[in-house]
Amino acid sequence: MTAPERADRIQGGLNDINQGFEAGLFHPDFGNEVVRGRLFLDRWKLHFRSEPVTEEIGMEVLQVEFEEGGERIYFSDPNRPELKIFTSDHAILKHPAIRVVGHVREQVSSVVGRRETRRALRLTAYFVVGCVVATWLVSASLSFMVRTVADRVPMSWEDSFGKNAIAELRSDGKLLDDTNEVAQLAAVAAPLISALPENRRNLKFYILDDSEPNAFALPGGYVVVHSGLLAMVDTPEQLLGVLAHEIAHETQRHMIRHEISAAGPLVIFGVFLHSRSGVGNLLALGSGLMVFEGFSQEYEQEADDVGWKYLVAANIDPHGMIETFKKLQASEDPLGLDRHMSHAFDSHPALTKRIKRLEGKWDRLDRKSGFLELPPVTWPKLKDSGEQLFPLAIPKADTNE
Repeated sequence: MTAPERADRIQGGLNDINQGFEAGLFHPDFGNEVVRGRLFLDRWKLHFRSEPVTEEIGMEVLQVEFEEGGERIYFSDPNRPELKIFTSDHAILKHPAIRVVGHVREQVSSVVGRRETRRALRLTAYFVVGCVVATWLVSASLSFMVRTVADRVPMSWEDSFGKNAIAELRSDGKLLDDTNEVAQLAAVAAPLISALPENRRNLKFYILDDSEPNAFALPGGYVVVHSGLLAMVDTPEQLLGVLAHEIAHETQRHMIRHEISAAGPLVIFGVFLHSRSGVGNLLALGSGLMVFEGFSQEYEQEADDVGWKYLVAANIDPHGMIETFKKLQASEDPLGLDRHMSHAFDSHPALTKRIKRLEGKWDRLDRKSGFLELPPVTWPKLKDSGEQLFPLAIPKADTNE
């Protein structure tokens, strides 16, 4: 900036100061009306000038206040509390008289500092809220794309994947091949199957020789129940509560969605835009035994909710799901001594939290009785418990129709 330009700017600033600042005045003598005028300052006094009134406040007693949540700056004289002069022109704070008089300068600095701090906090809060909203929108959009891509996976691929996983379990010698027991397991599940979506009712049941109380459902409708779970449950409703949860994982395609999500947002976005092309490569999954890894809290909660809905729709007492989760919770040994503790549930949300959610759903349920009367079932004991397996004798459940 050249010397003439600096001189012009200084002269312009002095002219603005000399012209004063738009202001208003409150005083009982004028009732509730605001007297409009202009403010002028010098080293000794603040002057308010208008046609009907002229007022002055000495700089040595001048008090400065800022309107809470507003733009006005109030000037007052503690010896005349009835008098209030204000302006909304913050340029007055740059006036040399404000900067020169010590106590006035300190008042202004203190208030301005607090206002700037509050402003910074507000901006920070807005930023944090904006980040949260943006994160939620990205998450919701990504979840929608994952569901959309998962819906494009053909049923033939699901069936092929499930068959391969079952073949691997069978080759490892882990499946029990007693067809009578498997048939009776399917008979217990029959009332639940009627409540599933029509294209998800062709379920195939298997019993896994494993002492851990667990079950899982593979793509294609392959449902695997551990012998440990059969030994743990006391009623058909308890078993059906677990089956409903695991089958919900399959109907909601959680395993497929899990694998698609693992590919990352950019890959998901690309496959989403290119319809079915690329879905096959995206699902070039490894062993079917990956299902043992467990699901996220989001998927577990969805499986609880959808499984609960299936039980209610099938007129099966959904409290059995709660009872089974409580059994699993009771089997957890903090010292690690309980051999029946299900490690498959380690990656699940805390059972206490899940049980509390389900008990809330139970409390809100319209009715607590009138469900199907399922006959009691005696399941085989664990093979390594010292007791011999015995055949099941399960009559077909009464439909109460």
